[in-house]
Amino acid sequence: MKNNNTLQTISDKDLRLIQEIISRRSGLHLEGKRGGGLMEAVILAFSTSSCHTIDEYCNLLSAPSYQSRIELEKLLSLLTIKETYFFRDMHQFDVLRNFILPEIIRKHQDGDKRIRIWSAGCATGEEAYSIGIILFELIGAIDSWDISILATDIDNDALTKAKKGEYSKWSFRGVRDEIIERYFTRDNDVYGIDERFKRLITFPTLNLKEDKYPSILNSTDNLDLIICRNVTIYFDKETTKEVTGRFYNCLNEGGYLIVGHSEHSSEYYKKFFVKVFPHTIVYQRLETSQLHPKKMVMPYKEIQFRGAVPQPTPLERAALKITTAPSNIRQTEGSEETNIFQEAVLLFKENKYDAAAERFAEVLELNPKNARACVMLAHVSANKGDMDSAIRWCEEAIKIDNLSLEAYYLLSLIWEEKGDEDKAVSLLKKAVYINAHFALGYFHLGRIYKQQNKDANAKKCFENVREILIKESDKKLTEGISDAEMRELMDVIDRELAVS
Repeated sequence: MKNNNTLQTISDKDLRLIQEIISRRSGLHLEGKRGGGLMEAVILAFSTSSCHTIDEYCNLLSAPSYQSRIELEKLLSLLTIKETYFFRDMHQFDVLRNFILPEIIRKHQDGDKRIRIWSAGCATGEEAYSIGIILFELIGAIDSWDISILATDIDNDALTKAKKGEYSKWSFRGVRDEIIERYFTRDNDVYGIDERFKRLITFPTLNLKEDKYPSILNSTDNLDLIICRNVTIYFDKETTKEVTGRFYNCLNEGGYLIVGHSEHSSEYYKKFFVKVFPHTIVYQRLETSQLHPKKMVMPYKEIQFRGAVPQPTPLERAALKITTAPSNIRQTEGSEETNIFQEAVLLFKENKYDAAAERFAEVLELNPKNARACVMLAHVSANKGDMDSAIRWCEEAIKIDNLSLEAYYLLSLIWEEKGDEDKAVSLLKKAVYINAHFALGYFHLGRIYKQQNKDANAKKCFENVREILIKESDKKLTEGISDAEMRELMDVIDRELAVS
């Protein structure tokens, strides 16, 4: 019989071999700090195995057998962190509660009333149960729906605990007392989840590297939502690309993927439509035609001027230059926040919207009060055709800075694009109140008045534009507009005023 104390250390060669086996079998990439506890984990796992030598143990880990899988899962359980708790990362759960899950519910409420969600890498189950609680609160009559939450992990011990649904007080840090009282029963220091949530969730073992998905056999097909947080941080690049590609195929049209904050990279999510919320980025599967809508530098509703003079396109370029100029950033030059913002602006100008969105989101991680980053995220959303997100980002910027000229101006153009001219007028009035020398604000206000046959109001606005262009041509509000563009704009104003 093997003596459990005989294995005290492992050669570097054997350790590297085990690393390679783990990477090949599970995708777990153990280098640097993540590989720091490998020797201790291997010694412990070896001591409970049926192997007598380290060579025999390596052969067992490599073999395509059921026993090999059991031993691999045992070793991985010792190597991966199972730190989790209910509603971990409130920002992401706020987005789930307020935007994503209500959208999924609306999508199915008049049809099959069927919702399918996958918590991949669920550890001890808190994440899956948290989703179930939110669905219960949003739907109410949840028994009339066909709801299935798949919660998988490679660690059988963690899944055993998840199935029991029993937790200590430590799993509820930051959770409101009324949630605990409503959905859990307490027995001394043990909190048990209500049985109705156990009926919604299944907890099978699944290896993201080896197992087949999407597949109807393991319920990983036609999903509305996948949550896989802090799992791919253990994977190498190729495995991460492979896994995220499979996730895309698992989702139905409009389905969402949520990953951990440290896992965002446009390199891995190229197929997805990127949506950026305050403090959170999510990914959505959309048809290819929806991923690349016609570019809109600034959304606007085209109207004809008298004399068949069209709206000048230089206005679009001028508006973009005004709202993307980094000169108003209040941080010191060379600060991390400033540098990331400037990188994001360059990506935006190169039409690399997803990469730009990720960088602007990083700015907000550093400084949640950066209103200009919010405005730029509104630009990104508008250029991708996601006007609802653009509106939310403008409103977020205004919450941070209620004198944000850029936010009011862009929001007015979005509402004009959506056909609500009254809202657009109200917002443009606020913009020119904030800065009485804002030529583009007066110009667009005049355009809308002209559309509404309010000729006197329109004339006054155009006169203001002309006066500003003459007196303020060297000021910031016309910075970035070339002399030719200035002359073209002045010609349009002169033509309009001549026939008023």
